[in-house]
Amino acid sequence: MTISRADNDLLTLVEGEAPLGKMLRDYYWLPAVPSSALEADGKPFRLRILGRNFVVFRDSEGRVGVLDEACPHRRASLALGRNEDNGLRCIYHGWKFNAAGDLVEAPNARQQDRFCKSVRLNKYHATDRGGIVWVWLGQGEIRPPFPNLPFTELPADQRCVTTQVVPTNWLQGVEATMDTTHLSFLHSSTIELQGGPRKNVLTDKTARMEFDEQPYGFRYAAIREIGDGKTYVRINNYVMPWYSVICPPDANAPGTVFMSVPIDDKTHRAWFVHFNVHGPLGNTMFSQSPDVLAWPPLPPGGPDDNWGQNRDVMKRGHFSGFPQHLATEDFAMFMSQGDIFDRSEEQLCEADLAIVRLRRVLLQTVRQYQQTHRVEAAVDGTIDYASIVSVGGVLSSEANWRSLVQ
Repeated sequence: MTISRADNDLLTLVEGEAPLGKMLRDYYWLPAVPSSALEADGKPFRLRILGRNFVVFRDSEGRVGVLDEACPHRRASLALGRNEDNGLRCIYHGWKFNAAGDLVEAPNARQQDRFCKSVRLNKYHATDRGGIVWVWLGQGEIRPPFPNLPFTELPADQRCVTTQVVPTNWLQGVEATMDTTHLSFLHSSTIELQGGPRKNVLTDKTARMEFDEQPYGFRYAAIREIGDGKTYVRINNYVMPWYSVICPPDANAPGTVFMSVPIDDKTHRAWFVHFNVHGPLGNTMFSQSPDVLAWPPLPPGGPDDNWGQNRDVMKRGHFSGFPQHLATEDFAMFMSQGDIFDRSEEQLCEADLAIVRLRRVLLQTVRQYQQTHRVEAAVDGTIDYASIVSVGGVLSSEANWRSLVQ
């Protein structure tokens, strides 16, 4: 499915009056900031998402406030404010707002009580779950149900959350998580080093794919022939609009949820949630992060030096030349495509069927929204996010892969 430039714009652009951006604001909870990055009375977080600017803070009693960034007085940034005594105080003239967006002090105004009641600052619904502060930017009365994915109800020692700002459009991130055969190439050195069942992706680099439509998007199986009458199956889920629930290497290993959330048209925040439903997570390539707002690392260079690709380690056997982290390899590919790449010039093959399916689901949903101004599946409460399961395993060639998720 090579798409037109018009459809490419429909799938990628989120700023201003772009239909996709309006749909995401109205009908979806957005991951805003890792919970651990917000301390009571601590530094506010400047949030840019869907091309708009907000400020997020945790007040003295632990309540989270999400407000428009600009102070309604003289439009200075509240991200510079003093977070103290259950409110965020603008350092320009001392106006102070609580987590509900109420102006509670305006020390340079006469008749403060009356004046404070006349000032309005947009506040947004927020919830702190699964190690993430989420925000709903819609202004209507009907809030979408919260997407209670499996990790959102786990204790802190069974999950970790890290993020990275990537200078490309959000869709490049989502598409990569649904691209099963790139594992056999781009990530081959990491997979070889890690060992375990996932090494089977290096045996059959083609993968046959089968799909099941779901109310949240789709589930698909990547089926690889590994010899002796056996197949290695990886079952992953695409969940509208940006969630990729990725199978663990075996039934008892940690799972992963990837999220690629638009900051604006040309930037996204990549989210990595690693979790173990069976017990404490322990140390993983994600849990040992030095900075939850900037991990895994971006490539160390730019286009003039091939994004810092290390040709010396390639000579010594590393496939990609980006040994920093598995995700660094992905980031390098996104960045090499350009900030928003033109999908009308692609030439796809059978290995890209999941990406084709993803684009089809997104296009259908955005077009429905354009026609009806509603996304029924996002608000009708019929999606059981907690039951979405992604698994992998070795089966006989005659076995039905659906037996792994029933």
